Amino acid sequence: MALEDLELNLGNGTQIKGVWIAILLTAASTIAGGIYASAEFFGRLDALEGSVTKATSETAVVQGRFEDLRDSQSERLQGYQVAISNMEQQLSDNNISELQGKLAELGTNLEAIMKAQQDLLDLRDRIAAVEKSNAEAVLTVNNRVQSLDKTERVLKRVDTEIENLWQALDSLPFSR
Repeated sequence: MALEDLELNLGNGTQIKGVWIAILLTAASTIAGGIYASAEFFGRLDALEGSVTKATSETAVVQGRFEDLRDSQSERLQGYQVAISNMEQQLSDNNISELQGKLAELGTNLEAIMKAQQDLLDLRDRIAAVEKSNAEAVLTVNNRVQSLDKTERVLKRVDTEIENLWQALDSLPFSR
């Protein structure tokens, strides 16, 4: 059965051939598809319009917050600018450029102090050596003094014995 053999009889005696039915169905489905696509398109446009309206209202809120933030940051920035200008003034008042010369002078003084300290350490070592030899000399002198004391006692005893012998000799009766 072909589409050309098909016929549709309407109640009032009108006959529509199958080709016209196919053309009518094609046109009707195309129109229905266009209506559906348009409805879908307008639905999407409506959703986008809602999103744009919502985004616009959120943008207004964000813009207000941004303005507040910009105002507060502007105040802070002015405070920082004042602090920076005060620091610059203090730096110029303190004459930082002369500090380099003073630091060099301090370095030279520190080197002189280090050399003097080294000389003092050498002197300390020499003094310690002198004290050691002095202590040895004192011990030697003390030993000699003790030796001399012993010798003096021996000599006193010998002198006393000689004196006693003379006295003994003087007391003997000798004839002369």
